[in-house]
Amino acid sequence: MIKTKNIAIQCPQCGHTDFEQPDNVQDDDFVKCVFCGHQIMLCDLKEVGVQQAKEAIIPEAKKEIEAMLKKAFKGKFK
Repeated sequence: MIKTKNIAIQCPQCGHTDFEQPDNVQDDDFVKCVFCGHQIMLCDLKEVGVQQAKEAIIPEAKKEIEAMLKKAFKGKFK
């Protein structure tokens, strides 16, 4: 079973996960990393987050699928 449930979006500059944002933040608003001060539009940060999630989940899913296939075909082919 895939164990990763939550992935925090990391700042593309420093990797920190805390951001300052305006009230009622919209996609075209800028958010700011509280650690390094890097500013990025929220819509761009969301894209970064999707890419980071893919990088974390795909290897884990691949490993899980390979284990399931190995188990399913164990002893079937000799």
